[in-house]
Amino acid sequence: MTAACHPPAQIPLQTSRVVSLGARARPPEPAVSEETRLHQAFLGRVIDFLCADAGITQFVDWGCPAPGTAERVRAARADARLVHVAPKGAAGMLSSSGTAVITGDGSGDGALTRRLRTSGLVDFDEPVAVLMTRPFTADDPPAHLADLHALMRGGGYLALASNAPRRTVERAFHPFHPIEPGVADLTWWPYPDEDVSAQGTGILAGLGRRLR
Repeated sequence: MTAACHPPAQIPLQTSRVVSLGARARPPEPAVSEETRLHQAFLGRVIDFLCADAGITQFVDWGCPAPGTAERVRAARADARLVHVAPKGAAGMLSSSGTAVITGDGSGDGALTRRLRTSGLVDFDEPVAVLMTRPFTADDPPAHLADLHALMRGGGYLALASNAPRRTVERAFHPFHPIEPGVADLTWWPYPDEDVSAQGTGILAGLGRRLR
């Protein structure tokens, strides 16, 4: 995707289906566990902003690798709804009960976007937040974001995370408008790098807005 960078913009519960996650892997190494903790902390800051400041009540957890996202959303806003979208090979850790799940069938993100549109689980005439924070690489950027942007008629937000270079991550947000401070290390967002003493993860993340 190529596009000019945009300046930061200011700013009934469903029954879950059983999703096979395959054989449980052995416990993660300490470094992986710490990375997961930092990812959860990033999502917590994003969710708090979306619930408290943006008034979002609909969330789509798109293959997020960090567990506990649904619980975090409901802790921030008890009336919020969340739908898990699990692309093929990226089921994540769906730890919540009573949450709808749309699973992949191997047809790619385009098919998942269509299934999300026709599911009736999300009202796209109202603002919705899509948490697409499984880190993507420079060789495999998220696809069909223009379709997702068009689907979000009522506005909303998209959260992304990536191991790719900064310029690649910034381009990936198009046509969404990054909100301040734009792309930053997952550990630091939404604070400027120089304001945080903690060591970064090397994973860049940010939040983009779909203007109405």
